[in-house]
Amino acid sequence: MNNIVLILLSLSFITSCGQKKVQEDQHIVFENYIQLKGNQVLSEIDSIEIPYSKQGYTLHLPDSKPIATIIFLSGSALDTTKKIAEYAIIKPSLKKNIAVLFVSTGKEIEFLFKDTEIDTIDELIGSALDKYKLSDKPKFLAGMSLGGTMALRYSEYCFLNKSKTGFRPNAIALCDAPLDMVRMWHEEQQAITNNYNPNAVGEARWVLYYLEKNLGGSPNESMESYLKYSPFVYRDKNRSKIELFKHVPIRMYHEPDIKWWVENRGKDYNTINSIDLAGFYNYLRQAGNMEVELITSYNKRKDYEKGSSPHTWTIVDNEELVDWFLKKI
Repeated sequence: MNNIVLILLSLSFITSCGQKKVQEDQHIVFENYIQLKGNQVLSEIDSIEIPYSKQGYTLHLPDSKPIATIIFLSGSALDTTKKIAEYAIIKPSLKKNIAVLFVSTGKEIEFLFKDTEIDTIDELIGSALDKYKLSDKPKFLAGMSLGGTMALRYSEYCFLNKSKTGFRPNAIALCDAPLDMVRMWHEEQQAITNNYNPNAVGEARWVLYYLEKNLGGSPNESMESYLKYSPFVYRDKNRSKIELFKHVPIRMYHEPDIKWWVENRGKDYNTINSIDLAGFYNYLRQAGNMEVELITSYNKRKDYEKGSSPHTWTIVDNEELVDWFLKKI
C-alpha cells in the first residue's frame, strides 16, 4: 500500500477553487485542487493520524482532440509537483491522443469504505470529463495498490447504476492491489505474530484497527461487511462480485518476488496481494470473462538489483498497456 471528516464538495465549489493551467512538454496540464483541513485518524489506540492532502484532479491533454481518457485513482494528490512511477504512462498516452486524469480524494490512505466516499470520486471525475468535453469518449480506470482497489470499488458502484454521471469504464488496469480484505485481515494478524519487520508490524496495527472500525470488527464478527466491501473474497462461496465484473476487460499486474518478501518483510504467498489477483483472475475466467489478464513479471521492476520492493508501478509496460486500452474501444 502507499505510505501513509470526509468533506463533500458541491460541483460548483470543486470547479471554482485552486485551478491552474500549465504548459508542459508540448501539452496542456490542468490542475484543480483544494487543500483539505484536518487529519485522517488511522488508529485511535496507537494515536496514528496523518494530515489530509489535496482533493481534486490533474488532467493531461494531448494537443489534438482526445479519443479516450485513462483515469488514475488515488488517495493522496497526484499533481505535477510530485513525480511518481504512474506518470510514466502520460507520454505514451499523449502520443496515442489519449488524455490522462489523476484523481485524488485528499486522503493518503483511501479504502472507499462508504458510498458517500465514492460519491466524491464520481463528482470529481464527472466534473473533469464534462468540463473538458471528454464524457462521451471511452474511459479506462487504473490504479496502483489501494488505487487499484479503488478502481474496482468505483466500477462496482457504477455497474450498480449508482453513478450520478452515468460513468462506466471500458476497461480496468490494476497493479498489485489488495482485493480480499478477509485475507488481508489475517495477513496483518500474521505480521504481528511474526514480529519480523517493524514496518510490517506498524502497518499491521493500524490496518487491523482501520478495517475493524469501518467493517464492524474482525471477519469472524462481521463477515457480511467484509464480503460487501471487498472486490473479491476467496472464501465467498457465492462468488458475489464476480458477475459484476464478468463483462469488463481487466488487466492485473504483479511481481511475486517471494524471496524479497520473505527476507525483507517476513511474508509469504498467503500474505501478499498476488494471491488476491490470481484468485480474482481464476474466478473471472471460470465465469466466462476471456478479457481478463494476469501479467506476472520477474525482476522487472526498476532498481530491483538494489533491493527495491516489487510493490511498484514500474513493473508495468506503459506503452503496451496504452495499446491494450486502445484495443478495448
